[in-house]
Amino acid sequence: MPHPDAVRWNRRYQQEGLQRINRPPNPLLRKFQPLLIGGGLALDTACGLATNGRFLAGLGWRVIGLDISLVALELSCQAAHAQQLPFSAAVMDLSDPWLPDNHFDLLMNFRFLERKALPTYRSALKPGGLLFFETFLQSRATPTSHPEFYLQPGELQAAFATFEVLSSGTRTTGGHRLDWLVARKPTAG
Repeated sequence: MPHPDAVRWNRRYQQEGLQRINRPPNPLLRKFQPLLIGGGLALDTACGLATNGRFLAGLGWRVIGLDISLVALELSCQAAHAQQLPFSAAVMDLSDPWLPDNHFDLLMNFRFLERKALPTYRSALKPGGLLFFETFLQSRATPTSHPEFYLQPGELQAAFATFEVLSSGTRTTGGHRLDWLVARKPTAG
């Protein structure tokens, strides 16, 4: 039996995917583009249509995209192939991920929160690896029907407290508050 989230997201991407495939990348990637020089192996978690992953691949990164939606990943791979970008993908339920330790030079997670994945993210980055993380922040105006999808204030920074914070903050877009963090995994310790 298919995962209910996979069914929901597959349906959404079947309906909207082609209209959304060429959206611009997350503003954090553009803002911190100087950090992205040099390339390496990047992981784009909960990538959806992999707008961010394909942006990195265009900068010379080898990118692996993970998502629960096979439809989204197929559309992403088709777009990457058409642009001859080094992008590959795998279907994964990030509620119980396994990733190799000290493997990725960069890990990004945008607009998705699965708290059980955070320790895996910390260990999957190589020492010196970069983290780009941005997701929804709980506020008084935030609906409370699914609090598990929203960060508490300070939660993101606490989850990566051992990392060197390069920049962090909050922003509002589309009526949502987002908390973000750009950090580097320590090279020692």
